[in-house]
Amino acid sequence: MFMNSMNRLFRTFFIFLLLLSTRTGFAATYELQNNVKEKSDNYAVRQSLTKNLTGLTSISSLQYQIPRQTSSDLDSLYSQAQTAQDELNHIMNTIAGNSHSSPLLPPIKSYARAQEKVTAKFNGDASQLTDLARATLVSNNIHDLMQAYESLSTQTQVVQVKNRFASPKESGYRDLNVLIRLPNSQMIAEVQLHLDEIAKIKSGAEHLVYEEAQAIQAVAKNENRQLNEIETARITRLRQASHKQYHKAWLQYKRIDEAGIITAAVA
Repeated sequence: MFMNSMNRLFRTFFIFLLLLSTRTGFAATYELQNNVKEKSDNYAVRQSLTKNLTGLTSISSLQYQIPRQTSSDLDSLYSQAQTAQDELNHIMNTIAGNSHSSPLLPPIKSYARAQEKVTAKFNGDASQLTDLARATLVSNNIHDLMQAYESLSTQTQVVQVKNRFASPKESGYRDLNVLIRLPNSQMIAEVQLHLDEIAKIKSGAEHLVYEEAQAIQAVAKNENRQLNEIETARITRLRQASHKQYHKAWLQYKRIDEAGIITAAVA
């Protein structure tokens, strides 16, 4: 009798463990499937965005995980950087041709600048350096910019997006800042997608504002003092003028987009 009771108890305990492990395995599988589905859904959303202002501002700023290179050693990464830049240049030229955009393809970041950034910003961890290879695409209108972004999403793995068209910087500056993983070299590279008139302000008027503001601040720093009221007011006026130019340029693109929607609706 005692042995029969013990056997029943062991069988009950075994069944309980079996059910528990099955439930845990199911939960883990369900979580994994949900994560994959979420990423797949996000990708599908990006692909289905309309190529207008609504689609542009609907691109979600995203980061699935902290973007990291395949190595934390700067020398190792730098030895691969030119190959990655060449790969990126080829992709950018292809996208530019298909989206009527203009590619800007700078050289890789200098070793000295890369080392300075790794030391000052990343505490020596070079895996966080994501702009050794970089490029810019400049489009004349929102439709072409959206076409370029869609092509970028299909040809590379997008690992981070900062949508400054939806949430502009304090200066009024707007762009799409995208980190991608290149398919062959597997290096992460930075791509900026610009609208032409906004890009012109960034490299022209705003750059002059930046230089003048830096010069004013340098004088005060060299004299070991705070900015005085006149200097502060001057910097404020400079930044307000820059913001006004960005806002004016952005309104032009909005009006063109709205006119296009109305024309399409009438047609």
